[in-house]
Amino acid sequence: MTENEEEEERPAEAEAEAPPVPDNEQDKVKPVVFIGLFITALLGLGIYDVFQNVEPNGCSMTYMYEYPKYINMKLPEEVNKTFPKYRLLAYGEGEGKNIDKLKAEKFDGIPVLFIPGNAGSHKQVRSLASVALRKAIEDSEYKIHFDYFTVDFGEEYSALYGGVLQNQVQFVSHSIEKILQLYRGRKGGQVPTSVVLVGHSLGGLIAKAVLTEPSFSPSVVQVIITLATPHTPVVLMDKQTHDFYAKIDTFWAMGRAGSISHVTLVSIAGGLRDRQVRAGLTQDSQADVNINSNAAASVWVSTDHQCIVWCKQLVLTINRALFDMIGPITKQITIDKKLRKDIFQYHLVHRSGGKDYDADNLHPATMVFDKNGYWSDILKRQFTFSKGNVTCNHYSMIKIAIDDPRQRFLTLDAVRMSADDWVFGCKETKVHKNTRVCEVGENLSSKSSIIPSKGKRKVIHLDLLEMKQKFGYTHIVVHTPVYTEDTRVNIDVYNPRERRVTYAVPKWINFWRQFTVVEKTVAGAVFYNLSLTGIDNPWQAYVVTAEPSQCSAQAEEKPHYGLARFITPWANDATQSLLGQGANFTNSITAKLQTSRPPGSNDTTETPQIHFFLDPACTYSIKVFPSIPQMMGQMIRFYAPLLLPCMAAVIILILAFQMRRIESSQYCQSTLLTLMTAVSPVNVVLPSRMVAYILALGPLAAIIPKNDIQILQELSLDFGVLPIMMFFAGIGTVFLLTCLAWGTILLCGSLAHKAVMRWAATVTPHQVVAEVAVDALSRFPAILGCVLIAIGFATCGSLALCLGCLCYFLKLFQMYQEYLEGLVKRAVGLRDEDDPSILLGVNFQFTLALLWLMVTMLNLPTLLSWNQNLPHSLPLPADPSLIHAVILCGSLSVLWQNESKPKVEKKYFSVLAIILQGLAIFIATFAMVTIYRLSFAISAVFVVVTTHQLVSPNREEEEQEMEEEVEATSTIETPADEHPMTAESASDSEYEEEDKLNISKAKVMAAHKPGVIKSASDVTDTGFGSEGLDNDAEDISEDSGKEEVF
Repeated sequence: MTENEEEEERPAEAEAEAPPVPDNEQDKVKPVVFIGLFITALLGLGIYDVFQNVEPNGCSMTYMYEYPKYINMKLPEEVNKTFPKYRLLAYGEGEGKNIDKLKAEKFDGIPVLFIPGNAGSHKQVRSLASVALRKAIEDSEYKIHFDYFTVDFGEEYSALYGGVLQNQVQFVSHSIEKILQLYRGRKGGQVPTSVVLVGHSLGGLIAKAVLTEPSFSPSVVQVIITLATPHTPVVLMDKQTHDFYAKIDTFWAMGRAGSISHVTLVSIAGGLRDRQVRAGLTQDSQADVNINSNAAASVWVSTDHQCIVWCKQLVLTINRALFDMIGPITKQITIDKKLRKDIFQYHLVHRSGGKDYDADNLHPATMVFDKNGYWSDILKRQFTFSKGNVTCNHYSMIKIAIDDPRQRFLTLDAVRMSADDWVFGCKETKVHKNTRVCEVGENLSSKSSIIPSKGKRKVIHLDLLEMKQKFGYTHIVVHTPVYTEDTRVNIDVYNPRERRVTYAVPKWINFWRQFTVVEKTVAGAVFYNLSLTGIDNPWQAYVVTAEPSQCSAQAEEKPHYGLARFITPWANDATQSLLGQGANFTNSITAKLQTSRPPGSNDTTETPQIHFFLDPACTYSIKVFPSIPQMMGQMIRFYAPLLLPCMAAVIILILAFQMRRIESSQYCQSTLLTLMTAVSPVNVVLPSRMVAYILALGPLAAIIPKNDIQILQELSLDFGVLPIMMFFAGIGTVFLLTCLAWGTILLCGSLAHKAVMRWAATVTPHQVVAEVAVDALSRFPAILGCVLIAIGFATCGSLALCLGCLCYFLKLFQMYQEYLEGLVKRAVGLRDEDDPSILLGVNFQFTLALLWLMVTMLNLPTLLSWNQNLPHSLPLPADPSLIHAVILCGSLSVLWQNESKPKVEKKYFSVLAIILQGLAIFIATFAMVTIYRLSFAISAVFVVVTTHQLVSPNREEEEQEMEEEVEATSTIETPADEHPMTAESASDSEYEEEDKLNISKAKVMAAHKPGVIKSASDVTDTGFGSEGLDNDAEDISEDSGKEEVF
């Protein structure tokens, strides 16, 4: 070789000797995880808002005058044997003959049955029953009264475990039959033919479900009152609950115009304070009245989930309605359904008068006025008059002048007005003793309504143009009766265009700015109506302020307060806030939905509104701004159940990418690093949306059950970025969960191991035997799997899952401990190199352990219900967790083989990864609302991974065949007359030979699959091509021996 040739070869040789630069693109941390952590932090802010930013509990306590008694009712022996946990009880108070009558099962009142809900107690009836008892004594000396009964379900977790629901329905059916039997021998009076049902939480659903029983006669139920009952499920933890809801919905939809048309159904929600069942879930399309407690007349307060059964304001209102429904002749609940509905409407929705409803005498049609009373004409458009101790009838007349556009509407705000009949229309006036008077007035008081305040307060809105043209009124008369004390009436006549303000809410991104809606209200104005357009989604929340300014001095001793009410037109929902001066008033109200807008109602239903009842002595500045914390609080209220499925899908994606890494490099990347470098919402969200769209098409929709994306859309809960946002939150939460799990393993693993050994020593003769037994279970996973499956069949599957979860994390602690011991030995020179296969097993098993933990959490309710049945030696009606326990424990027997390391020599890891991604897409499509399907998806993950490890062929045979073909190809391509290489030339051409060998391998692979090969080195952890789990397609050019990726 010449010098010039040597000089030309040296750079090439130097280039060949240089170590290859590793491609770390696939190991770069993506911004996805930081976005996920940011959104998770925002949702954490929402959790704080839900639990901290709530109105104080405004409910008053109800008290019993005597000690409550719960008298057990004797049921047929067959019923007691079938339902040994359940009891029917009657409520009484004190001692004496009344209690003796209850013990003797002698009843002469109107039967009411209270049904508790999830983990509810039969004692929750005491507030309703005690108030009814006192009211009966005060009104009729107990001649007309209600007999309250209650059922004891042993505080079963009916909302979490649906297996008990049908048992509760059957027992309530037997209880109603028993209650009616108690009255059949009654002497004198009318024998009751129906029972009023009052259900709290899931108890309301039980009350509705009783009517679905084939042997039950719906005629024995006339009234059903549900308190904080989720007529739409909060979460569907098992298929029994899903089927239970479907059965009730179908029956009521079909029978509402037929067999159960006579039933009056009333649904009352707790409002924002109820964190367990939000108000929107209590809305029932079949109900006669749907209302929130904070919007109910004379209640005006939000109640939490437990408080709703004892809140004095609500308990009084319910009992007044029940007493008003008693027929004067039968002394039982009236059979007139329209009357029953009118009574509930009056007491809960629109109350215009006193505490009692009398359809004939509530508001007399006309009233003859006292011509000798005190008469005055109100000439000003804004005017306030106050009356102290009135010694004669006072009449204030407001002339209707429709020619003036500024006098088209009238608002009257009457403070401390005790009279029920106080507003009248006058058609003709006369002069009496030089004073213009009206002899007869037509009563308009039924159009008024009471509103929240500190004291009695009524308001009425009148269209003066309608009053004039339709009814022929010339004046509106405000009547202040004699002996009225300390009454104030604010009069406001105005043009509605000036007071009805429509404002498009600002975008959420402007959360740092306040936007002025009304710079300054009209002096003396009483009423403003602010319509907020753009509030269409449940996640939106805006703070609206009305700051008083330029307030004139008030001559009254008692201060007058303004009021702001946020009203949702498509639901009987109203939240309110008092407006006033001083540090005790925030002068703000939050505009946020508790019930989502019904689908297709944008054009038919008004937008949410805020009604301002102002102090005419002040002017106000009205402003609005978005509230990020309350928006996040809305996300928690409406969408928190979606987080668990998103977390499961993220963990399955992590496992899929780990399988892909094993395919490419025969190494399983850690869970945390895979999450940070590979997982993205795009891998699931877009495919799931496409699947949902395809399944919604006509032919498939008739065959395949409705997917969860459709369900969210029908509930008006879906919006553009919802799935992406929730999956980002899932990524952030899984990141935190992974860190927490590792911290638990490192910090508590040793303690848990010692605790297990200590327990094992108590059931074995010696501690050494215990250590051998525990170690044997770890080294022989088939035995452990069989033991866990046997425990599942003997007890319940959820217990086996819990024990398996504990074993899994103890196993991880042991494996990581072995890895750390190897590092220490290497550091002190006892070992030459590390064993990387240990860490390979840790990473693989840790992801599976997280999935096992998810299944365990989803099936915990079954364990709780099984534990409740233990004292009664009763089996579970159904064990939905058993199938998952068998699958997971059976998989454990396989996956813990090979020292818990994945068999990286297996083929088709990329195919396995694609199947896993398909399961993640299944979760995003079918398991976001019906959460019980999530357990089946995770069980399927264990099945496919276990099957792959069992039956997938090794790739050693294929590689051996490939090497033989490569050698044959190299021999053919080597010229026969080539000079034999010397030692020096062999050293010089080493890299050239390696390059030729690689090209030959590529040609052999191309021969196996012409034109396309699967690249193991170029496909990264980040997905299919750029986003998924597919393999890149590479075109092999035989002339150049180079790969072109397309």
